Amino acid sequence: MAGRRGIGALGFQFVSGEAAHAWVHAYYNAFTKRMDKLTDYQTNPNIALVSYFMCAETDEEARRRADGMPFFQFALRYYGADRIGKDRLRPPPGTVNLWEEYEKWRHENPEAHARAVGRGLIGSRETIRNKLRKFETSNVDQIILLNQAGKNSHEHICESLELFAKEVMPEFHASEPKHQAWKQKS
Repeated sequence: MAGRRGIGALGFQFVSGEAAHAWVHAYYNAFTKRMDKLTDYQTNPNIALVSYFMCAETDEEARRRADGMPFFQFALRYYGADRIGKDRLRPPPGTVNLWEEYEKWRHENPEAHARAVGRGLIGSRETIRNKLRKFETSNVDQIILLNQAGKNSHEHICESLELFAKEVMPEFHASEPKHQAWKQKS
């Protein structure tokens, strides 16, 4: 729908690079072939993905520091419509310790927790670089880094951003003109 209306699209990176490729392709097909603007406005063909993020010297250190990141997704699901039904009413405000509920879920579902951490941009510089290359080849415009979810420390967030900015981001910043040329051709 966003492509047809000529507006940008935002998604959460709970998808693979391959799925992002299909999503971008569908978006730009709609934008270029089925435009149906609601009124007169300047179009904004941009696709952004929000992703968990923690960059560290090693994959193990990054995963340890990002252990609570799936709390964000858990909280959305916990209070989401799919959790409310005949068998469960939404709890009244202030009656649930959501972090304790998350910890219970995490311990009961270690595989799901590992998958959630594994889907984000969590890892060493090289791991993050490899994941970003998949999104780059999918022609995603922006990645919004979500690293203040869970109980990670301010110090670890700052270290992560600094390491990423110094040693990973320059490669992708340098390829921005190529991406803009692709968009002009689309």
